[in-house]
Amino acid sequence: MPEITLNDEFGRAIVTTIQRLSIQSVIEIGSWDGTGSTAVIASALRDMPEPRLVCVEPDIHRHAALQRVVSGLPWVTTVCRRSVSAASLTPRCFADVWDSPHNNLPYEEHLVREWWGETRARHAGELGYLESLTTERWDAALIDGCEFAGYDDFRLLKDRVRVLMLDDAFHAYKCSQAHWELSRDPQWMCIWCSAFVRQGASIWARLT
Repeated sequence: MPEITLNDEFGRAIVTTIQRLSIQSVIEIGSWDGTGSTAVIASALRDMPEPRLVCVEPDIHRHAALQRVVSGLPWVTTVCRRSVSAASLTPRCFADVWDSPHNNLPYEEHLVREWWGETRARHAGELGYLESLTTERWDAALIDGCEFAGYDDFRLLKDRVRVLMLDDAFHAYKCSQAHWELSRDPQWMCIWCSAFVRQGASIWARLT
């Protein structure tokens, strides 16, 4: 799946949301090498009075590239760490993923099972970054990290932000449950949504 850029509808919706809602601070889960969604968010934040962006990218090679991309932006902080540990993942076994009513992955079972095994191995060990938070808050969060941790990224960030931007919210597992729960929560309103860009994406704003 290509990175989020200003060439796609979701990227442009992110910029519009930041500008219209005067968002000053964003946490980005799944920054990759900094040339995709990081660049999109930074382009919108750079004109804000007090911009702040925290980029979470666990892969050491992508994180190194990310650091080079944002090196001229002192208001950007990068974190080379998993967002959530294996112990804190809501799905406890592969069946929890595959049999979930929120599993909309358009891939064969053996491939998704392989990804699940790799994820469990990678997330083993230290406490995830989001699990270590204390009083930290942001105006907005973009969730586009691990396929199997999207719901846990959401549950750990929901009360720390006023805007949630979800990638892979329709034809995936990653943010499907988060999107479904927000659609039934009267405290949140969908301000942008498309099932046709990427694997579906949505943006939500807190009402209260």
